[in-house]
Amino acid sequence: MVLLVAAANLFIVNGQQSETEAGATKKATSAQSPKPARTQRQSPKPTPAPARKTDANNSQASGAAKSDPSVAELIEQGKAHYRAQRFKPALAKFEAALKLEPDNDEALGLAAVTAFRLDSQPLSRDYFMRRADLPNQKDSVKAFSYYRVALTYWREVHDLVAKFSEVKEDKVIVTVPEENQAGIRYGIENGLEYADKALAISYGFAEAYNIRNLLHAEAALAANDEETAVAQREQSVDSLRRAIALSKPPAGAKVADVADFSLPTIRVSEFAATNEEENSLEDAMKRLIEGGRPIKRTEAIFPSVRSSRSGAQNDPSTKGVTSDGGAYSLGTGRGALTAAYTPGKVKVEVLISVSGDVVFAHVVDGRSDLNGAAILAARAWKFEPATFEGKPVQVSGVITFDMKPGRAKTKP
Repeated sequence: MVLLVAAANLFIVNGQQSETEAGATKKATSAQSPKPARTQRQSPKPTPAPARKTDANNSQASGAAKSDPSVAELIEQGKAHYRAQRFKPALAKFEAALKLEPDNDEALGLAAVTAFRLDSQPLSRDYFMRRADLPNQKDSVKAFSYYRVALTYWREVHDLVAKFSEVKEDKVIVTVPEENQAGIRYGIENGLEYADKALAISYGFAEAYNIRNLLHAEAALAANDEETAVAQREQSVDSLRRAIALSKPPAGAKVADVADFSLPTIRVSEFAATNEEENSLEDAMKRLIEGGRPIKRTEAIFPSVRSSRSGAQNDPSTKGVTSDGGAYSLGTGRGALTAAYTPGKVKVEVLISVSGDVVFAHVVDGRSDLNGAAILAARAWKFEPATFEGKPVQVSGVITFDMKPGRAKTKP
């Protein structure tokens, strides 16, 4: 999910990682005794000398060099990977540490945050709950862990609601398939439950109020009737007001430089492709804010394609995918991956900071060969700073890119 850096920094600390794994293997060498010189009379075979203490010491040292890294070393190695945004190897190190010490508080927290960055919400949730349930765990850590559990539920709900939303006759309609409706209800109910658990421990927990706000906003968008939608929006706005009243920017950071979903955020529906469409689009949440409108839009560049080889019916370069669904490469020095020459739509969630910059972009629905271009385009959009009741707020919404072959343009 890009990214929630402020929360992750609660765990990642400065430090340096050793460039070599602890316990590098050394090859032991042994010298052979020279054969005795032959004389006229054969000398008896020499008796082997007893092993010297130094030989034993060398053997012990070799064994120590082969020992596995300690928990502390694995955690430090994982932190180094995380700082370099190598999240998969980072998670592998933290999980290796947990195999040695399943109740290691630091490793649990780091694994939970890293799994979230990898968009593995069930895994992240499991690690946060394990951390909260540790014996003699601090109340502050419990509250934070419950808040992050609520955040994982919101992420799953948000992606489903955004995926099934579309603009019809200037209105945003969310049509959730029946098989997904129960999942959305489950996620909202559980997310609110854990946000309330966090608030029961720490009543002034601004981040927990903000997640309540976002969960109620998703419930409003997914509601089957207007009465339910209005009630959910009211609860969303009430929680947003509480989050604003209690929120404080991280120490030493300018408000405009910080952006993550722990800060007061208003969830709107979709951003239109043109100013004319934006003006006519009905969105009850957009009416509550000043600003927040796109002032620069960038279209996504459709990936390059090439014609198939003559007479090759199954040539993967025709559609840009192999028979097993993988991406087909043009080869070293021949350009980027080929793409299917068919148009497609990509829905990208964006988080807009209080300065109007897109600081987070995440595909909620799309086609693998088009997603990268859509993310790049979304990050280039610029918005008016938004305020709610005179207070700066972040804005979360969705941009839908209708991608077709041709050059992209930047437009107001």
